[in-house]
Amino acid sequence: MYRRILETDEAIRDLSHISYEAYKYTGDKNSGFIFLKLYDATIENMAVFTEGFSKTGIEYRGYVIHILPFGNYNLFYVDDGKKGIITVLRILYQKQDWQRILKVNDTYHVHGKDIGE
Repeated sequence: MYRRILETDEAIRDLSHISYEAYKYTGDKNSGFIFLKLYDATIENMAVFTEGFSKTGIEYRGYVIHILPFGNYNLFYVDDGKKGIITVLRILYQKQDWQRILKVNDTYHVHGKDIGE
C-alpha cells in the first residue's frame, strides 16, 4: 500500500544541514543536490515498501519509531497505517547518540505547528 510522506520541520532542518555540510566538505555544490536526490528516491521507495524496516523500541505518541539506514545517516519515522501516512521525524548521522536524541525530543512540528495537536 502506498503511503503519503510527511516531513517534520526538524527533518527538513536536518536535510538542509547535511546537504550544506556535504557542500562545505567537498566544495562542490552538486554534492548537496546529489544527497537530496538520493533522499527523495529513498523516501519514494519507503512510501511503497513500508514493511521490513527495523524498529528502535522508542515510541512517539503511541507509534513505534522505525529506523532506515541511509548512507552514513539514519532516517527515523513513524508509520500511521490507518491514515496511510509516514512521518519522517529526523535524519541523523549514524554515529550520533540517536537514542538519546529521540528520547529527549518529544515534540515535532510541521509548518511550525506541533504534529500532535
